[in-house]
Parts: sequence; C-alpha cells; structure tokens
Amino acid sequence: MKELLSGLAATIALAVVAVPGGGSAVAAVVDLTVESSTAPTPLFSGPVDTAPHAVDGGDGGGPHPCWGPPGATAAPTPTGALDDAMRLTGISWRGNWNPSFRDFFIERIGPYATAAPDSYWSLSVNGRFSAGGCLTTVSGGDAVRFYYGPLFGAPPETDPVTPGSPASGRGRTGAGGPGPAKTRRTETRSLARRAALFLRSHTADEVGEDWADLALALRGRRALSGAARQLGKRLRALPDVGSIGPDVDSAALRAWVLAARGRHTMARKAAAFVRSAQTGDGGFPAMPGGDSNAQSTGVALVALRVAGFGPRPTAHPGGPTPLDYLASLTRRDGSIAYARGSSLTPVWTTAQALLGLTSKTKLLRLGAR
Repeated sequence: MKELLSGLAATIALAVVAVPGGGSAVAAVVDLTVESSTAPTPLFSGPVDTAPHAVDGGDGGGPHPCWGPPGATAAPTPTGALDDAMRLTGISWRGNWNPSFRDFFIERIGPYATAAPDSYWSLSVNGRFSAGGCLTTVSGGDAVRFYYGPLFGAPPETDPVTPGSPASGRGRTGAGGPGPAKTRRTETRSLARRAALFLRSHTADEVGEDWADLALALRGRRALSGAARQLGKRLRALPDVGSIGPDVDSAALRAWVLAARGRHTMARKAAAFVRSAQTGDGGFPAMPGGDSNAQSTGVALVALRVAGFGPRPTAHPGGPTPLDYLASLTRRDGSIAYARGSSLTPVWTTAQALLGLTSKTKLLRLGAR
C-alpha cells in the first residue's frame, strides 16, 4: 500500500498554475509523510508535486486561501500538499477553518481523528514544528510530516534570542536566589510596553489582528475597535456551566469570562486546571502534557490573574515562571515568538502573550464592555 501511494503521489503534475493576483508559480516537489503513532506504516509517504491553491477542509465553509501569509507572494504550503495527495489517493480528511488564524485545525486524516487527551494532528517541516499548514510555505525538497499522536511531537530546537541577552531572561538572579531567572515587575512592564509598540505598528491586515485590537484596547492604547468588540462578544458568549474543556486555551478563556461575570468559584476551578498543566520551563502548552508556547502561556496567565492565583506560579519550587518563559521568547523588535524555533503569526502570538502581561483590573474590563 505504501509503495502504491508513493507511486501515485509522484504522478501529480501541477508544474505551473495561476496564483492569486495573477501570474504563475512553479510547483514544489516535497517529501510528504502522513503517519500515526498507532500504526506500523505511514498512511502516506512519498513525493508530492504541489502548487498554491485554495483548499476545502470539508467543514462546510468551502475553499479557503492556502498559499502562505497574507500579503506575501503565493507559494506552495504543507496543507496544500496534503490536500493534493489525499484527493489523488482517495483518502478523506477534515480541517476546521479558523478565521482569526486564517488556517485549518486538522481534525481527521483517514481513520485517525483528534481525541483528547493525547491524540492530535501536528505538523513539522524539515523537523521543525509548524503552527499553520496554510501559512507556512515550502520549497522543493522540503520534508513535510503530518503526525498523529501526542501534541506537537518533538519540541522545537532553536531559541529565537541569544541566551544571556537582556531579552532572554536568563543568567540573572531573582528574588529567590541563584537559579532560573525571576522576571521582576519592572521587566514585565518593559516586555509589555515593547509588545504593545510592536502591535501598534504591525497589526493591520495581519493574522490575529482582532486579538491585537483587544489587547491594546484593554491597555488603553487603542479604542475598542469593531474586531475587538466582536472578539469580546464571542468570549462573553462562552457558557459558564458544564465542562471546563480539555485544552488549556479554552479553560483559560472560560476562567476569564467567569471571573468577569463574578462567577469566582467556577473561575478558580477553570484556572486550577490551567495551572496544573504548567511545564518545567515555566510556560503552558495547548494541551496538558504538550510543549509550551507563548499563546497558551499568555491566556493561561490571564486565567491565573483573574482567578487570583497571580502570574508567578512555578511547576517546581524555585523554577521558572510563565513570565520568565515569555521573556525568553521576546525578540529585539518587541514581538514574542510562538516557541523556540517558531516565528509564525507574530501579531497573533504577541497579542495573546500581551494579554497575559496585562493586569487583573484591566482584564476584567471585558465584563463591562
């Protein structure tokens, strides 16, 4: 079966195609692997000749742009390659389109469907985790891997800032004595100011601009725009009863809304779940047991603040805090990277991290909007 799929993949011919805005683009031949940790052989393995095109994830929303970041030259993408290969081989897949992210969250490929707490589809390109299969572009010879199993698979490898630099938060001694750095209040304010300045100059027409609008509005740096109002409305529409949710982000947002509504007991319950997911590096993963990222850490900090836990819990006594983790991902332009080695969607990532650097009083203004 593997050899048959590989042979079929090699027959895909999309050498020159029309691209958005006119012109043409040369297709890229990538090495695609689609595999599950629960199966002895890959669902698909072989070369795929793919070009930028709109992709329908089967969620009822129709085709969506899948050719790289907004405003950039259209190029082949991992999800485009997946779509080409699956259509050719007759293997069904489903992805839910997220309009804020402008990408698909993959729910199922073949018989393998997302299932909490430890089975999810993740994507890597040339061995590095990628947060967006339609926002990431690929070139000829790149190795694209869709993997079903524990979230994210192997952690990213490269730190976006130089260890020991002021922005990295390393090599300092905090109030707790020698050991991992303790980000002081003034340093936190500095991180927040730099992040806000980055967002004010990079927000327009970028992925995550609604989150940026909300983060800046709650800090008093921008009027509450239409995008921020709509996002606030969606957050307030979250139910305040029932399950907390299996993932850190949903539970954190639930805690935020509950606290804004005065449902403090339920808010602390949701925040306690969030707190239990903290990893040894001080950050928080999207799913318990996964690898930390700045976005989940940002919204986790929101939950911890509004529920009264404070922003400095540590997974281990004397260990790094969530603030240390965000400081380690801060770039020289003030943006905050998604994770070490991943710089996709900087506006979206920085915005959610900035929410986590916002005071409890300002966060609870959401309830009055």
